[in-house]
Amino acid sequence: MEARELAVSLASKVTDGGPEDWRTGATELESLDSRSWLLLDQAARTFTYATGTPVSGIRGWLGSNADEQTAFVATITSLHVDGRFRERATQILATKRTGIAIAALAVRLLDHVPQVRAAAWTSLKPNLDANTAPVVLDIILSGRGRQHAALTLRQVEEALTADLGAEGVVQAFLTSNRRNVRRWAFELGHRESLLTADQLVGAARNDPDQWLRATCADWLMSIGDSSHIAQLLDANSVDGRLVALTRLPDDRLSDEQLHTLLTDRAPRVREQARWRARRRGLDIIGHYRGQLAVASAAPRLHAACLDGIAVLGDESDMPTCIEHLGHPNARIRAAAVNAILGRATSDEVIPLLAPVLLDPSPRVSSTAARALARLSAPPSLADEAWTSERPATRRAAWRLTRAGGGWHRVEADLRAAGDPDAHLASLGQAGISNWLAVSAATTWDRLPDEQRSRLADLLDTADINPEQARIVAFHAGIKRSSNSPDHAVGSAPQATGRRRWLRAIRRR
Repeated sequence: MEARELAVSLASKVTDGGPEDWRTGATELESLDSRSWLLLDQAARTFTYATGTPVSGIRGWLGSNADEQTAFVATITSLHVDGRFRERATQILATKRTGIAIAALAVRLLDHVPQVRAAAWTSLKPNLDANTAPVVLDIILSGRGRQHAALTLRQVEEALTADLGAEGVVQAFLTSNRRNVRRWAFELGHRESLLTADQLVGAARNDPDQWLRATCADWLMSIGDSSHIAQLLDANSVDGRLVALTRLPDDRLSDEQLHTLLTDRAPRVREQARWRARRRGLDIIGHYRGQLAVASAAPRLHAACLDGIAVLGDESDMPTCIEHLGHPNARIRAAAVNAILGRATSDEVIPLLAPVLLDPSPRVSSTAARALARLSAPPSLADEAWTSERPATRRAAWRLTRAGGGWHRVEADLRAAGDPDAHLASLGQAGISNWLAVSAATTWDRLPDEQRSRLADLLDTADINPEQARIVAFHAGIKRSSNSPDHAVGSAPQATGRRRWLRAIRRR
């Protein structure tokens, strides 16, 4: 449910509902995350001509029901457009220990009215402890871009530190299941020098948060020694492995470890490993060729070696790359496409990769389409792919045809817009909309009669609205009849038609 719809629904439960409605509303509020609380708060006081302001007015607010047990009524009242209502609601919420009451008070800590913020802090501070703080912190951190968020966060941090001590705060929230809170705890621990190297290693290797893995690996460089950094060589985080690869001294990084990193699953790590192996004088290309000769090696290793050959190989590697175009594994075939692109001349690549457009794997066919597009291959290479029964193959044909630009782009998008595959049709429709908005007025390429005829036929089958079809026909010089399908008229020069249209617009 959208935030505004929810605000309207919850407000009606307060003003027109009873105890059962309040319990239902409280359950809805309990399911909100921190960002949803802030969106609800904003929506509750936003005015529209259609529905007014959801939480406003006098009737039904701050009556005897405001102190009901679930704290639902006071919580919704704390979203009221009138600051006096919000201030009074925060005082009522001070007597409640429910989760929604704590969350509502945390939202009011970011209020634009000083008196409301002060009342919310007065109400919340006595109830702030290790159990309630995660909810408060999560909401404040989600709204950290707001004007008063920095001061509010400092208030909460000082209160928690006074109660638990800095070390106690860090240890209490390092394992929080709320991502923002866990990040905040790590940042506090780093700032106060409370994190050990072992803790940073553990987070850099195993934390589910990618940002924390990368950040802890970076922090480890300043407090950890070589033995700690070496533990990141096989970390899940790409940034962790990069830290280890770039920071370990030569005597702590063996040739065997470096060879392993040359075929790492991450391209960034492989690139950095090649730089370091080159500096050490290792035979990098020989290692890649040797790994490719091992038929039992994992597909990931073969793909990584082909990627290395694309960068460092020479003409002697072409037979191996071509051979891998027929490998049973799609990942290896896609890597072989890139390797051929990196090692062969344009005249050699196009005949080799044109048949790959028909590959049964979407990954391989799309890689081939992108490679051919980079070489400015003619769109006619995609003709057979357009007739395939596989949607992925037709998508590859669309990519290659569209890369020709100009009217080839329009033809590709029109053809895609009439495709039975919903995804490809949506790509074509979006392409036509974008062309009309951005590029139609600057598409001055000569339109051959044969292609104009194809565009006229495609306008009959493309799933675009009539107005778009009319404008495409105008730009393409296609005369549209009121009682017959569009047909091509080669004698209507595009530039002349456009000049007449511009003159007509000016006369208006």
